[in-house]
Amino acid sequence: MSHSFARLFLSLCLVISTMTISHQASAQTITLGGDDRQVIQILRGAGYRNAVIKSRGLTIVRAEACKGSDKYLVKVSILGKITSSNKIGKCPRTDQARYSRADARQFLEREGYDRVDAQRRGNSIVATACRNNRQYQFEFNRRGKVTDRKRSGSCGPDALTARQITRILERNGYRRIEVIDDQPPRYAAEACRNNDRVTIELNRRGGIRSENRIGRCRQQINPANLAQLLEDNGYSRIEIIDRRRPPYIAHGCKAGDKIEITIGRFGRLRNETRIDTCARPIDPANLGRLMRKEGYDQVKVLRGSRTPYLVEACKGRNLVELLVDRYGRISKQENVGTCAPPVTKQMLEDRFVKDGYLNVDVRQSNNGWTANVCRDDVKTTIRINSIGKIVSQRDSGNCVSSTVLELLKTLERRGAESTTMFVEGCYRNTKYRWAYDRLGNRTGRRAIGGC
Repeated sequence: MSHSFARLFLSLCLVISTMTISHQASAQTITLGGDDRQVIQILRGAGYRNAVIKSRGLTIVRAEACKGSDKYLVKVSILGKITSSNKIGKCPRTDQARYSRADARQFLEREGYDRVDAQRRGNSIVATACRNNRQYQFEFNRRGKVTDRKRSGSCGPDALTARQITRILERNGYRRIEVIDDQPPRYAAEACRNNDRVTIELNRRGGIRSENRIGRCRQQINPANLAQLLEDNGYSRIEIIDRRRPPYIAHGCKAGDKIEITIGRFGRLRNETRIDTCARPIDPANLGRLMRKEGYDQVKVLRGSRTPYLVEACKGRNLVELLVDRYGRISKQENVGTCAPPVTKQMLEDRFVKDGYLNVDVRQSNNGWTANVCRDDVKTTIRINSIGKIVSQRDSGNCVSSTVLELLKTLERRGAESTTMFVEGCYRNTKYRWAYDRLGNRTGRRAIGGC
């Protein structure tokens, strides 16, 4: 009986071991030094798009990717798990469906044109078509609106369209064909044969007149490698706008300019257009000024030696911690406490008067308030932060006091007569009133109450 139980226990252990090994073998892992496509596939499966790998660590890959209209910084572990996802901004809007070449052909054929040929140029469709033996060229924007129409030649009975030229070359064994001249009597195209890229000239009947080698044929580019392609061409801060189908659209920075790049299916940069300037890295010493410009106050830089910079500041009554990238953009904000209420100008003026200061002048400054005040004949400049704490104070000059004669003359110029100067004060717990003449000589004293 014990031998049967032992055999049963051994069989059960083997089954459990086999299941464990099978489970471990099926777990998805990524190679941190390998192809970016592994990480991009994991992100795509989690609903992200337009992923760009930013860095690789010992156990973590960091990528930027879009979900909905928001951009996130996503961390993927070596086990293929998304360990964190932090919102860092907005993703550019792209139309879900651009006007296609087929749409342009159908529109023109409905309008009575024939021999229609349509090609994509960036975000536009350029088409040629014939009606009444006249050839016209149309340009459509990405929404299908005709933005340009002009006469471009004649349509003779033997004229070939770009589509016909493409079919002729395909029958002759060419591939990856791009028609570069479809105006008779000369037709020209670029195409691949074997591993060579060639230029072909055709006559008006479609016969091949010449073929010249211009280079090697490239493999069609993988859209996941667009960012690396642009980095190799000197671009930084790359953002892929449209990777669904060629021509692909991307934005990148080069020499301080923000460029929109159109990329062909074989990785050729077909068009590079300046659209803006690229922000320059900020000086960490300017973090306080930049954050105040964004509406924060009581700014304190907690980490300014490396990015992302860490800043503590107040937004209204909320105390927040901010992550700021090297270009001064806030990538994350987190509430960490409550801030003291800010002081007003009236509150500060009342405080200085209560403390015995004269000639109180309070003005708002970049990071709080500046007050110029007098005590006796000394003028003092005091800097106060937004919550009323004195940051610094220094003597800044003398306060000029008028004499008795000057005061009386001022009153007389304004119409006063028989003027006398009185001063009230306490002396040994009795309140007195002293009288002075025009030269400041005391002329009388009278007790007027208790102190």
